[in-house]
Amino acid sequence: MLNRILNIAWKDFLHLWHNKILLVIVLLGGATELTLVGMATGAPIDDVRTVIYDADGSQISREMIARFEADETFAVTVADEPLPDDLNEIFTGALFGDDYIVAIDIPEGFGEELRAGRRPEVTIHLNAISALAATTARRKAEEILFYYGAEVAWPDVSRDELEAFEPQITVRYNEELDRAQYTTPSEAGFMLYVIAIGVAAFMLAREREFGSFEQLLVMPHHPMEILIGKAIPAVVLGYANFLLMLGVIHFIFGVPIRGSLPLLLVLALFYVLVELGVGFLLALVSRTQHQAVLLVMLVAFVDVAFSGYAAPVESMPPAMQTISLAFPIRHFLIILRGVLQKGVGLEILWPHVLALAALGLLINGAALLLFRRSLASER
Repeated sequence: MLNRILNIAWKDFLHLWHNKILLVIVLLGGATELTLVGMATGAPIDDVRTVIYDADGSQISREMIARFEADETFAVTVADEPLPDDLNEIFTGALFGDDYIVAIDIPEGFGEELRAGRRPEVTIHLNAISALAATTARRKAEEILFYYGAEVAWPDVSRDELEAFEPQITVRYNEELDRAQYTTPSEAGFMLYVIAIGVAAFMLAREREFGSFEQLLVMPHHPMEILIGKAIPAVVLGYANFLLMLGVIHFIFGVPIRGSLPLLLVLALFYVLVELGVGFLLALVSRTQHQAVLLVMLVAFVDVAFSGYAAPVESMPPAMQTISLAFPIRHFLIILRGVLQKGVGLEILWPHVLALAALGLLINGAALLLFRRSLASER
């Protein structure tokens, strides 16, 4: 039995070896995608395009504009004329030749109001199409306005004294609030999922497309042996990718491994075995490799929506949160972040491990049943 399984697996490895382009994509595609996503999301929000109109023209207003110009968050343009009532002219590039993210109106009498200890109304307009940049710029602009206004209005109060009135904030698990520490584990879990089901679907669909599926029918192989043999290349390649991506997110992007690394490696292998059933199911309803690839992409899009990869599940309607529990990747991303960043173990994660086990039995059982029926119909 073992020899028959290894023969099937060896044949698939040879097919991959002769398809060099596919082999390179499978081996390095996940780590490459992960690196690009991490670099794109981990970069700080700098040089946010900002236009400021100073209706006051006082020394105080000019000094405040200088604070904005000195801050790396903003790339400041000082307008010579009042900002138009139609902000579309600013935010679409019609007025200044660029689509700005922030527009600030400094009112007339700004400096006198501050000196008198009053609070002048400074209007900040945000282009929320770029939501993350707009949110970051808003917080930074409010900070600059607050501290500079306090320095002018209350010159005897030091910045340290002002900061003493701010709430004490502690941050756990991602102390620097680095977006890459959220996106890279998600990307690693997603790429592991895509590679596992993609290789499984591709290799089985290839047998059907090239007619070699009939050769399996005349051999004394049990359906379980065929599936196990087909599963081995997907497991090896998917797991090798996960190890490579784990090294990337830890050594390049600084995501800590606070929990048990052996536990994570075991659960990642368990997760690959669960998702293999999805790949086999997609291959069994496909007649060609192209159909299998398209189905993998379609299912991946659905899984992304419910996994918490693109948007937090907690922000979804209650019905969608319940539906998300039926997707294995949802549970694995919780396990992955829990072990890596929170340092928790099975005492916390066991409900998700049990959910993966139940989904694995259901999905792989359905794949085996459909495979048996497919063999019976082909014979």
